[in-house]
Amino acid sequence: MRLDSTLAELGVEDSPQLTPMEKSATLEHVLTSSSGVYLPLEFETSYDVFTNTPAKWPDRESSLPGTRFHYSNWNFNVLGDIYQRASGTALFVAVDRLLAQPLGFRDWDPLAHGRLHYRSDLLGATPRYPNYAIAMSPRDLAKFGQLYCAGGTWQGQQIVSSEWVSRSTRPIMATGLPDPFGHYGYLWWVRGEDTSSPLPPGSFSAVGLGGQILSIVAALGLVMVALCDNRSGGNAQMAIPDELVSAILGLDSVATAGVGPR
Repeated sequence: MRLDSTLAELGVEDSPQLTPMEKSATLEHVLTSSSGVYLPLEFETSYDVFTNTPAKWPDRESSLPGTRFHYSNWNFNVLGDIYQRASGTALFVAVDRLLAQPLGFRDWDPLAHGRLHYRSDLLGATPRYPNYAIAMSPRDLAKFGQLYCAGGTWQGQQIVSSEWVSRSTRPIMATGLPDPFGHYGYLWWVRGEDTSSPLPPGSFSAVGLGGQILSIVAALGLVMVALCDNRSGGNAQMAIPDELVSAILGLDSVATAGVGPR
């Protein structure tokens, strides 16, 4: 499958039907959440996950594919469907076989920790394509981070293509959002050059709603995981606080220099 394959070529459709302009969006546009597909919401307003405030949903066909980043569950959910049809493997089965087993996840249970949610939401999801919700423990998520930190290798085995790791974690889309969300790769938040983030150049992060965060500082071989227990409705900011990142980087530099506590 090519990254320039269009939604029309991939057979992606929805209700209401996609327009020719929307169907011209490519797989790369969907991966960078810049497809320009803004189907009407079933709600009066959308929601800005970065400021925790109501927000206006973009008008349909207001942006050409590939020209505007917009955080949209429609893009993320459609990707799951595309993957399953292209690979012939259910997404959670793929996570289990291709990641959990080779990396030796200790807490992962595909039956308990993978859930499909068919519903509309404030971030553009439609009932046609489910949300693929994955729950992962901190130590299992850290192993996934270590895999990407090592360029896709694990214990001498190439689990993920090194070319894909490099390509997917470079800054592709300028988002217009404040740091550390100023740039986006293929489903990764990427530290750009023009940023005030304490994360060093080349760093990248995966962020889930409610404060589920994986940040990778490849230059230092460092993986940071922060999870929020939001089962009771709690919520956390969408990034590790700058002060905490700076403190962790400071501790790492001390450890690298061989200076420990006395």
